Amino acid sequence: MHSSIKLSVRFFELDPYSHVNHSVYIQYFEEARIVALSQIGQDVNTLIADNIALVIVEIHTKYLAPALLGDQLTVESGISEIQGASATWLQRIKRDSEVIATQKTRIGCTALMGKPKRFPQELIHSAQKLIVPEEWLA
Repeated sequence: MHSSIKLSVRFFELDPYSHVNHSVYIQYFEEARIVALSQIGQDVNTLIADNIALVIVEIHTKYLAPALLGDQLTVESGISEIQGASATWLQRIKRDSEVIATQKTRIGCTALMGKPKRFPQELIHSAQKLIVPEEWLA
């Protein structure tokens, strides 16, 4: 299963060419991950209270088509792997049925002070609701 959110492209997100700026896509993907975590009962405040920080280790984004002012977008998020202190998120942005961007993100689990730690079993169990196969991104 995966999570999804809907977003509307806003004027201030555009670059001089009237496309959504490339850096904004990363914000869209991050917002979708935060919502996905909340949907499985692992919102950011809960993680902080449990001395857990989820930090980005690596991002690979593919821009397939531009998003434009007023576009209604859907950001879909899933997790392909959780192993030790690392998880791999797969995400895609759609306009209607067209995939316009994809992102593969490796997330590290640390204590709030930055020391790496294994994902807690409760978080791993909750995250099973978001598991998707690697091919889901293609």
